[in-house]
Amino acid sequence: MKKFKLAPQERIEMYESTASEFFRAVLDLDYRECVVTDESRLMDFASCGMPDDLADETSGLAALYEAWDAWVVPIIRSRYGVGDICPAVLLVDLFEQIESARRRVQQ
Repeated sequence: MKKFKLAPQERIEMYESTASEFFRAVLDLDYRECVVTDESRLMDFASCGMPDDLADETSGLAALYEAWDAWVVPIIRSRYGVGDICPAVLLVDLFEQIESARRRVQQ
């Protein structure tokens, strides 16, 4: 029997509050019900949160992912004031960018 080893979660745990809000607001998911590690990427949650009217499921999975990429990046940049991001960004790095942007606004 093969053993399953979960990737580390030390860094992601530092951003629990930001992650919880992000998952709810952007991905329409409950963070506590997801397996998220230090190696999780935004694109691991592709299609989550996207409005149904933007998803053309008849076009195939690649088209759905492309539509999600085009939708989610501007949403995140606008909502959180972060710079350039791509769907392959590690969530821990994205959450650090979000928290840095919030600190800049508070100053």
